Amino acid sequence: MSEVQFRNIDLNLLIPLKALLHERNVTRAAKRIHLSQSAMSRALDRLRSELGDELLVRVGRNYELTPRGTALMSELGQIMPRLARLWEGEPFSPAQSEAKIRLAMTDDASSVVLPQLAEILGRLAPGITLEVVPWHERTHEDSLATQLILSPLAAPATFRFEPLFEDSFVCVAGRKLKRGKGAIAMKEYLSFRHVAIETQPNHQNLIDRSLAETGLRRLVAVHLPYFQAAIRVLEATDLVLTMPARIAEPTLTAIDFPLLKAPKELPRIRYSMVWHPRFDSDLLHTWIRETVRQIFQVPVR
Repeated sequence: MSEVQFRNIDLNLLIPLKALLHERNVTRAAKRIHLSQSAMSRALDRLRSELGDELLVRVGRNYELTPRGTALMSELGQIMPRLARLWEGEPFSPAQSEAKIRLAMTDDASSVVLPQLAEILGRLAPGITLEVVPWHERTHEDSLATQLILSPLAAPATFRFEPLFEDSFVCVAGRKLKRGKGAIAMKEYLSFRHVAIETQPNHQNLIDRSLAETGLRRLVAVHLPYFQAAIRVLEATDLVLTMPARIAEPTLTAIDFPLLKAPKELPRIRYSMVWHPRFDSDLLHTWIRETVRQIFQVPVR
């Protein structure tokens, strides 16, 4: 059927058509959908004209369906529910879903979020697949492919965002750096050689950006995208690694690395859940956002 022909179809006739085929009587069909008998008669006349078939024919004192009417009744039983789902949207059932969800987050955010998120999905939505990609400052530019972003930076003005959790920085000294366990002042911090975690080449991370804003700069000897590799570097050097406390505490205390209080001038890390407005009403996306909120017990905004 061409687009021109389709535009000429009056979908409002589907409801009277279904009633007529089921009731096989104009009066009963009119009562069924709360139309007057005359209005239903006019609808039947239009249907006969549009479809080129009588649809209902008198057999004795009753009406019977024509072969075309019988075929249409069978088709309507399938089409009408499909149209309703098309208009209202498919219901979402986490337990039945086989969707794939793409999330972008940093190494440390994934360590905080993924264990609980994976456990919840395994229990409530075992068919859903998570794909996690590295976060960087321009992740939002691919937001149509990435449904949810956990970002430590402010979201672009055109995006939705919700604060999730905060963290602070701690410092970890390499095995070869002979130093006590006291807090580190900024002057001493700048005298160290550092391992820096960078998620995007040639872009300042949160720490170096904050230092640059006050005219300061630290000496970075090694640039890495992974915390686990950075920790291995500390085993053999006198370098200093600055990392979020939430992942430093369980990871490093277990292998006897003392955690040092970072300079008070370093900023706190504020993570937000960020998404494109096109996902606002998506049922799968709404469920995932609510699941992430539950992990941090964040109320709906």
